[in-house]
Amino acid sequence: MSGLAHYFEAEGFATVLVGFVREHIELVKPPRALWLNFPMGRPMGKPNDPEYQLKVIRAAFELFDAPSGPVLEDFPDVIPVKGGRMGYALPPGLVYSTDDIGDVDALLAEVQAEVEELRPAYEAAVAARGRTTVGASELEIAGLAPYIAAFVKGERPRSPRKGLSPIPALKLVAEDLQAYYTETRTHRDGIDDFELLGKWFWEESKAGLLLLWLEAVALESEDRVLRQVVDMSLITPRFWSEGPLPGSSGSGW
Repeated sequence: MSGLAHYFEAEGFATVLVGFVREHIELVKPPRALWLNFPMGRPMGKPNDPEYQLKVIRAAFELFDAPSGPVLEDFPDVIPVKGGRMGYALPPGLVYSTDDIGDVDALLAEVQAEVEELRPAYEAAVAARGRTTVGASELEIAGLAPYIAAFVKGERPRSPRKGLSPIPALKLVAEDLQAYYTETRTHRDGIDDFELLGKWFWEESKAGLLLLWLEAVALESEDRVLRQVVDMSLITPRFWSEGPLPGSSGSGW
């Protein structure tokens, strides 16, 4: 985003960005930037706190008054990062191989049952918020888990989005499924703790298990693109601090 800011400015558009990684901002030197000492994924601070979010936005917009740039200001507040991590990361020992995968259709049925159990609370969340982040894949909610399960079984389903091939669409489908679960719980139970939500989804829910099985299949796949999607932690929040996962190239993040 810091690089894009330069392109937009060259075309006459004034820009200001908020960022978490100070080293990147200092290196690229965007025209105006506000550094946030927040956990990754919380650019406006605490969820569902519009007054605080406006405070962040106003601080960023004040940078437009600077007579020259590049400008880098620090937001005064700090939201601590738990356990030295920027967000939830799967425990290193929670790794599946294809030998661990059981009956995919049975697990799919359990995921579908979870999805339907959560549906009333999800619909209440959407009604209360007036929005949802679910839908980037353009696949109906009932079709999310079956699309993922098809890859686990070694199949290649048709992409739900025109102009997008099946594997890039898989990333969006996985994100939609996770968003469906987390949006439901944040509203229904008033949870805004990323660690708690991550532990529940990835370590306790059947949907999380389905995605971990997908990770196992992808890492042993001969399809380079499918392996790369998982290798870059685009499906599961994997932090590889003690070496690469089996079958991966070890890029990590």
